[in-house]
Parts: sequence; structure tokens; C-alpha cells
Amino acid sequence: MKKSTFADIAHEAGVCKATVSLALRNSPRISEPTRRRIQSIAMEMGYHQNPLVAANMSQIRKARNGNESLPTIGLLSTWIDEQREMKRVEWHIQSRFLEGAKRRAVELGFDFDYLEFDLTYYSSDRIQQILESRNISGLILAPLRFSNSILKLDWSNFAVASIGFLDGLDHIPSVFYDNFRCMQHVLEFLTERGYRRIGFITDSENEMRGGHLWNAGFLEYQNRVTDPKDHVPILRVPKPELLFEKSDYEAMHVWYKRNKPDVIIAFRSKILEYFLSLGYKVPEELGYMVLNWSSRTDGCSGYRQCHEEMAEVAINIVSERLYNNDRGELSKPRTTLLRGDFVDGFTIK
Repeated sequence: MKKSTFADIAHEAGVCKATVSLALRNSPRISEPTRRRIQSIAMEMGYHQNPLVAANMSQIRKARNGNESLPTIGLLSTWIDEQREMKRVEWHIQSRFLEGAKRRAVELGFDFDYLEFDLTYYSSDRIQQILESRNISGLILAPLRFSNSILKLDWSNFAVASIGFLDGLDHIPSVFYDNFRCMQHVLEFLTERGYRRIGFITDSENEMRGGHLWNAGFLEYQNRVTDPKDHVPILRVPKPELLFEKSDYEAMHVWYKRNKPDVIIAFRSKILEYFLSLGYKVPEELGYMVLNWSSRTDGCSGYRQCHEEMAEVAINIVSERLYNNDRGELSKPRTTLLRGDFVDGFTIK
């Protein structure tokens, strides 16, 4: 059955659409008899108001009249290093979160604020004060710079969502890569390209940040699909990738010579640079695939994660929570998973 519109009701009542809109909002600008007549016609025609649209339009009207400001959604990032003259770490990723979040917030009619904190300088209490002073109603947490970072806020004040798996914050709705399926997609792609001995170099920080699902996806595919004689053990470096030292790269070379993978999967291009410096020919001798492709991975073949889209989905979640006056943590965890796409480069045959 076709839904009745303002135009249908206006035609039936013999008035304009603006009058219908005012009458259905009980505006005193329309006389009471006219309001009742139009409301009665709307009810007979089966008109139902969309509560989300009504709530949003009400908020916008108040702001226009100067009675109330638009709700502000904030994106909170901890990837700033004040000791290094306010250096923004991994900005090529964080800026993509910012771009997607801001674009979607503005499209939905919200004010937007970007907030950066170095957790070695700012306590949780101080961050809470700043958020409240900035009138933040909705809040998105970007992935924390370190997986063991501690951020204890009173979440009951915010319609909140996170990007990524945050340890200890699993009752906040989250958006992240579908790490497990992404890894399997990469393995299927490499198998189709003719690679058989597929190696994976990971590190403690990326595994913790990804909920250990990269490892899980790799091992499940290896045990289900790969011939046992072609199994290559995962090399797990105990420290974060950003802190790799010479000894870590030397351990990678030992692992490579022992296991002879014909392609290596890793998170960025630094490991590739090391093998190139040793004289290995890519892709003739060794294939290479990055799991977090960006414009900074120097022509590598890779899997491009959808950072902007993740931020947009997080904004959608927060906006829905604001419309429903739903704040704080959830009683049960909820995660939305997204996939990326391949970018071909010089490092795969």
C-alpha cells in the first residue's frame, strides 16, 4: 500500500503542503479547527510520521531559532606525540578516519569536532572535562595508539561508538575491518596467482589491535586449503612494528631462509625494503603483499582497508543512538565488520 505524503493530504484538505506540515506539528500558527481537520484527514489516509526525521528536523528548527545548538559529534584520537612537537603519528590513516567522519556528520546535519590527546600528558579525568566543556553529545573513538592504553571515561554522557577492537571497551558499539575474512580473501587471491608457500610476518601490536583475527584467518585457511608440505609458520615479532630494530629484521631473514616462502604477507612496506636491501628480486624471487595498503606503501600490491567508510558507519551508529537518546555502554557487545579491496602493484606476479 502506497504511503500518504504531505502532498496527498494537502490535496485532500484543499491546503498547501506547508499548512499540512504545521498542522501535524500542532503549530499555533494554524487555527485549532483547521489543525484538527487536517490531522483527521491524515489519520484516515494512514499517514505515519517518521520519528527519526521528525527528531532531526525539530533539532534543526531549534538551532535556526537560536534556542538550541546542533548536537556535536566528536572524533577522539590519541595518535599525537607532544614530546615530538605535536607530531601526528600515522596521519595518513588518521586523516582518512577524520575525512570520513566529518563528511558524514555534516551530511546528517551535526556539528563536528576533532579532538587529539597524547595519553602520556592527559589523564582520563582531564579528557572528560574537555569533552564536556566542548558540549560533545556523540563520540567516536579512533583506534588507540597503543593497544594497552587506558582510557576511562564516564560513557553514560555520550552516544558513543569506536573504530577498532578496544581492549576493555567491548561494550561500546564498534566498527572495524573484517580481519578474518580479509586475510582469507588475501590468501585466496595469492593462491589464484600461483603462490603455494605463503608466509605471514606479524607483530604483537597489530595482532592485539586486530583481536588476533589476522592469525586466526591465516591458520584456518592454511589448515583447510594448503598442502601440509607447503605450510609456513607465522613469524610473530614480540614488539610493535613501529619499534622494529635491526635484530628483528635479522630474525625475519633467518625465518625466510629456513622456510623459503614464495610470498610474504605483512602490514606495511618496511619489511619489503629490508629484503630489497639484501638484494632479493621482487617479484621474481619473492612476492610481497601489504595488509594495510596506503599511498605510502610505495607501489606495493596490497589490501586497502576502508578507513573512510568505517568512520562513516561509526557516525551512522552514533547518530542513531542520539536520535534514540541511547547513551553509554551496551549490555551486549556489538561489532560491524567491513571489508576492503585489492590494489595491484609491482610486488606480486
